Amino acid sequence: MVSVLVGILLSVAVVTMLTVRARRRGPRPIAIDPFTLSERWRRHVAGAQSAQRRYQQIARSTPDGPLHSRLGEIERQVQHAVEECYAIAKRGAELDGALARMDTSSLQLQHDRATDETTRASLQSQLASAGRIRSTRDDTDARLRLLTTRMGELVAQAAEVSVGTDTTDVLGTGVGDVVTQLEALRLALNDVNTTGPPSTSP
Repeated sequence: MVSVLVGILLSVAVVTMLTVRARRRGPRPIAIDPFTLSERWRRHVAGAQSAQRRYQQIARSTPDGPLHSRLGEIERQVQHAVEECYAIAKRGAELDGALARMDTSSLQLQHDRATDETTRASLQSQLASAGRIRSTRDDTDARLRLLTTRMGELVAQAAEVSVGTDTTDVLGTGVGDVVTQLEALRLALNDVNTTGPPSTSP
């Protein structure tokens, strides 16, 4: 009886220890594979990952101390930015797929040949929906390009920090701002209805 009780207590202790360690490490990073995306969206994710790798090299080569610790904290924000970028890119690829399924060239041809107003109105509505999706897709592409470029700029700033110019507060604010904008863009994209008018434009 005693041995069983001891075994249970040890099991509980091990589970507790593993749980505490997992909480300290934070949530496990999501798996990111840019090669599952088309070129348009893959390049954004690849650019974000490249910036992340450069940042990691800078942060981990900084001598131990407060500066090293602060750069490590910001590194988690950089990881979050890459994950948001990937989520947005996947949604952008879904918009591409929706446009392909709508076949706007065929819709336009049918519209031009239609003779009754009801058919023309229906086809015009579908073409308008496709136009809104395309506009959202193009806007997302442009905004994602700007944000990944901004990530590259912040990596250059991190390089300055690592050689003694302690502006980690400014760096952290900059990275946090990029993350906020990426989150807002992702949430806006999640509200886009790919079969009709976008309910929210990002």
